[in-house]
Amino acid sequence: MDNTFRWLPNGPVMEFFRRHAMGDFFDGGFDGAGEMPTLVHGQISPAHAALFNDRQQRLAQDFAQQQLADQKLPPGDRQAYTLVISMRSWLFAPFRALLRPESPENRALLRPPPG
Repeated sequence: MDNTFRWLPNGPVMEFFRRHAMGDFFDGGFDGAGEMPTLVHGQISPAHAALFNDRQQRLAQDFAQQQLADQKLPPGDRQAYTLVISMRSWLFAPFRALLRPESPENRALLRPPPG
């Protein structure tokens, strides 16, 4: 399997990851060497979101290329890492419930994303 394959939205691989791997992955402490969790939230245009998707794909390709290059190293000098990169139009449900729908700005946040 290609190291940078893209999941089909709601496809079988994504569903398998959700059911069997996501909890295991995110239950880790992210406190080991080379581990780092990052979450960034903000409001950007759909055009800029598309640009970030392109950058995410390049980052995934960089990771895959490094993995290929590191195959030359002895097994004891390599460690398994998984890079999960995701972006979606989303607002955490408890925060969404606090928004006042009468506010024009909040109505925009409550609106489903286009597409």
